[in-house]
Amino acid sequence: MVKIMIEGFKHMAGGNCRLSSLRKVLAYNDIELSEPMILGLCSGLGFFYYYMKNMPFPMVLGLSVKKTEVFERVLHNLGGNVKITETASTNIAHNNLVNLLKKGQPAITFVDFAFLPFFFAEGMQIPNENAGHFGAHTFVTYGIDEEKDEAFISDRYRNPHIMSYEDLKKARASKHAPFPAKNKLVELILPEKIKDLKKVLPNVLKENINFMFNPPISNMGLKGFQKWRKMLPTWTSGFNNVDLLFGLVSVFIYMETGGTGGAMFRILCREFLKEAGKLLNNDGLLKAAEIFDEIINKIRNIEELILPDDLPSLGELRKLFLKSNEITENCAKDYQKQLKNIDEKSNSVQESALKEMDRWKSQIPKIDKSIQEWAECETKAWNIIKNSIKKEEG
Repeated sequence: MVKIMIEGFKHMAGGNCRLSSLRKVLAYNDIELSEPMILGLCSGLGFFYYYMKNMPFPMVLGLSVKKTEVFERVLHNLGGNVKITETASTNIAHNNLVNLLKKGQPAITFVDFAFLPFFFAEGMQIPNENAGHFGAHTFVTYGIDEEKDEAFISDRYRNPHIMSYEDLKKARASKHAPFPAKNKLVELILPEKIKDLKKVLPNVLKENINFMFNPPISNMGLKGFQKWRKMLPTWTSGFNNVDLLFGLVSVFIYMETGGTGGAMFRILCREFLKEAGKLLNNDGLLKAAEIFDEIINKIRNIEELILPDDLPSLGELRKLFLKSNEITENCAKDYQKQLKNIDEKSNSVQESALKEMDRWKSQIPKIDKSIQEWAECETKAWNIIKNSIKKEEG
């Protein structure tokens, strides 16, 4: 029976699971970076309108990086590297985790959040099939005690958690789409001294600029906004009312409460631009940060059009999901009981929200106009960032 704990590991809350996981392990190794800076160092801001025929509804996503790329890019830009392990074997996965902890390193752990009891309301059946599966969630595992069946977990919320080690094994081993966890672990290989951020930042900004202006496919980057506008009418023609309601709630979560740090990572990006602008003494980046204030407001406007107050049940759902996220992030002692009350209210409201779906379809032109306004504002910000980096090179 293995019992091991990483002494001196410090839990910190965060906005996004991968960014905050990396921040905590770097901090444990005396590399202090903010979560916004980590977003910048992986050239991570993006836009992605994603839909495949086997999906229940389109996804609207705010990052440019896939799965493990956050860790790979940031460590590369700091002068280090990462080692990613993946296996279908539960025993090998256990050994990989134990070996990493024995090295004295907290383990960045990929899991399927449907298997995480602390994610959900009191009494919820695990795995929570109603929540859906998502195996690209990460947290830091900083200790295990097999005899007590305990795993010590640092997620992005205010307090750390202790969960069943057997449940952790199931969460790690999940093969469910999208993004199956497959027992992935991330080990950081750190340089003796990290690179000078002043020299790194212009290059990581250029990478992000390139993604936004020249994405690999047309539903990404700045072009992705027009793809969303083109596909928006299919939300009413291609889905029944039950699927449409599910989709509207899901899109709101992807944009605001689902680990984006708020407003599809744009709040984190604004703070990164402020930090980088001060570090580089670059007024252009600081000006772009101000425009991101406008972008954040435009995103919040779209969120309110997706779940609007003038359709009372849909507006109430938006408020309930905001409250649910606040409760989960604050982790009060009775938070799961509070979540149960929220879930009961939400289930009741959804029945009346279904009756508002036909009326919701009139929202499409307003949403389309707001997406275009967001796209124009974001294009303006990225042009300023591009020009400011040219001045750095000059």
